[in-house]
Amino acid sequence: MSKFSHPKIFHDFLVIYKRYYYIHKHLPKIFRVTIGEYIMDELSQCMKIIVIINLKKDIEDYKESVKLLKNLKTRIEILKIYFLIAWDMHFVSHQFFAEINDRLEEVGREASSWKNWFEEYLISLKGSDGQI
Repeated sequence: MSKFSHPKIFHDFLVIYKRYYYIHKHLPKIFRVTIGEYIMDELSQCMKIIVIINLKKDIEDYKESVKLLKNLKTRIEILKIYFLIAWDMHFVSHQFFAEINDRLEEVGREASSWKNWFEEYLISLKGSDGQI
């Protein structure tokens, strides 16, 4: 039986989630229950999308994966804005904001690379038999 493993991007999101979780507990209540909860939800949804994509195994699934990766990239941009708001309101430190922003940039690049791989793979299939 082969062992299922998550791609690097999942582990990178997990690191972001864990880092934010400890900050989240100490945010002012009004922020924590609004944008703070949105951040937790977006991070959870991003990890869910990654798992779904990683389980896809056929051509039709790959087409859907490209759409899911576009959604993931949008969610990453939303997270950047939420963290910018938290930093601008002085709820997170400059160091934390810089670290999270760098990590979000990295997962954004990983998502783009993954999306490009799916698109190139689909194009190569189309080229080999004229249809997808």
